[in-house]
Amino acid sequence: MSADHHLPSATELERELAQVRRDHDIAVKDRPEHAQALAQRIKKIEAELARQK
Repeated sequence: MSADHHLPSATELERELAQVRRDHDIAVKDRPEHAQALAQRIKKIEAELARQK
């Protein structure tokens, strides 16, 4: 692992989660084939946030 690698902060994760949720909402309507992958990403981010708290 690189010494430059850092874990995302809770703030960064919350921003990413908000963006992925927006993308998911759009995908459900326009690109349903991508909605499942985005839903999995949402769960992963939520789990990471829970670990940080």
